[in-house]
Amino acid sequence: MKSLGLALGGGGLRGLAHIGVLQVLEDHHIKVSMISGTSIGSIVGGLYACGISAYELEAIALRLKPSDYLDYNISGFIKYLLSLLVPGVEAQLNGIIKGCKLERLIYQLSDGRSLSQIKIPLSIIACDINSGLEVVFTNSVNIVGSHRCIIIYNALLSEAVRCSSSIPATFVPRFFHGRQMVDGGVKTMVPVWIQKLMGAEYILAVNLGQREYNKPVAGLPQIISRTINILTYETSDTEEKIFADILLFPGVEEVPLDGIDQARAIIKQGRLAMQKLIPELKRGLK
Repeated sequence: MKSLGLALGGGGLRGLAHIGVLQVLEDHHIKVSMISGTSIGSIVGGLYACGISAYELEAIALRLKPSDYLDYNISGFIKYLLSLLVPGVEAQLNGIIKGCKLERLIYQLSDGRSLSQIKIPLSIIACDINSGLEVVFTNSVNIVGSHRCIIIYNALLSEAVRCSSSIPATFVPRFFHGRQMVDGGVKTMVPVWIQKLMGAEYILAVNLGQREYNKPVAGLPQIISRTINILTYETSDTEEKIFADILLFPGVEEVPLDGIDQARAIIKQGRLAMQKLIPELKRGLK
């Protein structure tokens, strides 16, 4: 069998569909040889690489509450308002969610593992917002830095995931070794290209975006959300066509960051989408 590389894309809580994809692979005894992930893809992929099964990941997701991973930056917002109203007071608002709870949660679930302690080859994508360079947190020795990206080997999984999941204007950027890190989707929403450097012989890419949108949008929030979805899909479209052997679209609609109560339905949608592609995947891996 060819080695299977799994590229898990970003997309907020829609990424719980990745759990359903992994469940189907487990059901059919299909081994994942290497994983790359952006944002929510880095969370699911990173924890799976730690040895947490897909069904255990579902149980964890079903237990979560928004307060377990969302810590709103209330003090930062108040300081920012004061800077607008009071002369001489200076403050910047860099995000509405601090991200400390998310990082702490991943640290606990991963038992504080560093990337070097994870046996499955893993690459997590982030972006240094100051330089615009792509950042790859990895334990794969096959990957070296270039003009295109920065490679970081020495990091905790929780640190890498926090950097990769820092959605601009939503999460406060995560400073790491002097770099201001934001969501990897700014550069690569579905990290397919890195799988080639990792040595994958057959690549399954999971894109949480949609080829087509069936519902019209109305109002500023929906227009902004749809615009971001279209743009982020385009960031990986060319790479997927060149490098991905099989491409999966779970087709999950937009989910708010506090919509964890929809976890069961989202995971099921991932399962159904993957089940349809299992015959093609098995043929491709032979």
